[in-house]
Amino acid sequence: MGVAWNIKRLYASMLIRINQLKVKLVAKKRATKWVSYGDSITATNGWQPEVATELGLFHIKRGIGGTTIAENGSIAWIDVNGNFKARPPRQTQPIGTIEIYSSMCNIQRIDAMIPLDTQIVTIMGGTNDYGTNIAIGKGLPTNENPNFDETTFIGGLCSMIEKIQTRVPYCRIILMTPIPRHHNGRYEQKNKAGLLTSDYAKTIKEVAAFYALPCIDLNSMVGWNKINGAFYLKDGIHPSKIGYERISEVVIGELKALDL
Repeated sequence: MGVAWNIKRLYASMLIRINQLKVKLVAKKRATKWVSYGDSITATNGWQPEVATELGLFHIKRGIGGTTIAENGSIAWIDVNGNFKARPPRQTQPIGTIEIYSSMCNIQRIDAMIPLDTQIVTIMGGTNDYGTNIAIGKGLPTNENPNFDETTFIGGLCSMIEKIQTRVPYCRIILMTPIPRHHNGRYEQKNKAGLLTSDYAKTIKEVAAFYALPCIDLNSMVGWNKINGAFYLKDGIHPSKIGYERISEVVIGELKALDL
C-alpha cells in the first residue's frame, strides 16, 4: 500500500514537472522584442515604459518628431544603431550620424530602424499628416492596381505596412490611430484638406482590416475631447504626463487582449 502510494505521488510529481516545462517552452515562444514606430508622441517615450514593464517586453523606441506616414521628402539623422539624433532645419547633422529620409513609409527609415529580429511593431502616426494637410487618397490597392501613391495618406500607409511585412514577415504589426487634439474648448476644426483626425483614424482602421492587422483606436478610446482636453494635452498636440498614462492604460489593455 505504501509503495503504491509513493508511485502515485512520483507519477503526479512527474506530470507537474512536465507541465511546468511545457509552460516554460510556451513562454519562450512569446513575443518579447518590441519596436514602437512613430512620430514625436513615440519619440518622447512617454507611454512605452509602462507598457514594456507591465507586459515584460524589451522595448526599442523608433520615433522621429514631426514625421508623417505619407512621403514628404523630409530627412533626419540617426546613429549606426538606428537611434534618432536630430533633424533639420533647427539642428545640424551630428558627427557620426547617417542621413535618411524620415517619412514613416520610406524604405530607408524602415530598414534602418526596424531590426530583423523584431517580434512586435506598434505604429502610431497620422497626427502630422493631419497637421500638414495630407490628402487621404483614392483607396486600397487591388490586384489590377497594386501601386501606391505614397504622397497620400492611404498610399503611404499601405506601402509602409507592406515594406515592414516584407522586412520582418513573422513580426506582429499593430496599428494605432492618432490621438485627438485639444481644441481650446471647441470641436476640432477641419484641416486645409477638409479632414479631421478622426478621418485619418477611420482610414487606419480600414487599412488594418484590409491587411488583417490589429488596430488600437486611440482616437476613440483615450477619453479626451473639447471639454477635458487641456488636462491631457500640454500644447494641444502632445500629451501631458497624465495623457501619456492614459495612452499606456489603453495600450496595455489592448495588447493583453491580443495575448501576444
